[in-house]
Amino acid sequence: MNAAARAYTVQFLSAMAAYVALLLLSVYVLQHNPTAAWRGLVAVLPAIPASVGLLVFVRYLGRMDELQRRIQLDAIAFAAGAVAILTFSWGLLENAGFPHLSLIWVMPLMAVIWGLAASVAAYRYR
Repeated sequence: MNAAARAYTVQFLSAMAAYVALLLLSVYVLQHNPTAAWRGLVAVLPAIPASVGLLVFVRYLGRMDELQRRIQLDAIAFAAGAVAILTFSWGLLENAGFPHLSLIWVMPLMAVIWGLAASVAAYRYR
């Protein structure tokens, strides 16, 4: 693992650890303070380290070699399109009585599809 990848891994995992900690804290505080005026602020606190994780990845993307950047571009493009089609289709199904899907599931869905697509793209370029 090169120095840029090592730095990315440490920074990204740190951001994700902060995300998990703030998410747990946020859920706990919101469950125990149902009428507090500051609930909205507490609810979005986990978005701060998630945003840091995004910035860390974008910076790392700029440090990748051309092949790795191409693999990530292919994966991101596929994930964005797949999530767009899946969420659009689910929205249409909601009109037919299917249960409502919370927007909180879009980012994890994007991450899972992106990871799978990156694995396929990396394999394809071997």
